[in-house]
Amino acid sequence: MVLCRADHAARYTSRPIRIRADVFRTRRYGSFEVMHPSIPADARPSPSVQASKAAYEQAGIGPEDLDVAQIQDTEVGHELMHMAECGFCKDGEQESWIRDGETKLDGRLPINTDGGLLANGEPVGASGLRQVHEVCLQLRGDAGARQVPGGPRTGLTHVYGFPGVSCVTVLSR
Repeated sequence: MVLCRADHAARYTSRPIRIRADVFRTRRYGSFEVMHPSIPADARPSPSVQASKAAYEQAGIGPEDLDVAQIQDTEVGHELMHMAECGFCKDGEQESWIRDGETKLDGRLPINTDGGLLANGEPVGASGLRQVHEVCLQLRGDAGARQVPGGPRTGLTHVYGFPGVSCVTVLSR
C-alpha cells in the first residue's frame, strides 16, 4: 500500500483512491460490551456507532452514499450487529437485508465482498489493511469475479476489537 498526499498520487497510479475519513473510537463508560459486568442505566453508543457517525460527518456523506463495505465479522453475530451500528440499517432489519440479498454483490450495499474475516482469517493488526485493500480493488474495478457492478465510487471499512475499540475508514475514487 502506498499512502501519500493527493498531489503526489499521480506518480504511483492513474487511479488514486482517496481517504475521506479515518476515525478511531474507544469505549466510553456506559456503552455495552460483551465483557462488561453490568449495563448502566444511562447507556452510551458503542465505539462502532461513534466511529461511523464521526466518519460520515468527516467525509461529508451518509451511509446511503456507500457503494461497498467491509465490516468486522469474526463471527456471524458481529456482522449483523455492525450492520446496524454502522448505520446501514436499523436494528432488527438485518434479517430482511440478508434474506432480500441487499448485502450481495448486486445488492443495495455489498458487504464483505471478499468473504470478510470469516473467509480470510484475522491477522491481528492487519485486518483493517486487508479491508482497505479490498475496497480499493472494488473502487478501481479490479476485484475480478467478486467485482461489485455499476462502478462503485465510495466504500467503508470497519474493524472492531476487544475490549471496545473501533475504526471506520471511508474511501472514494
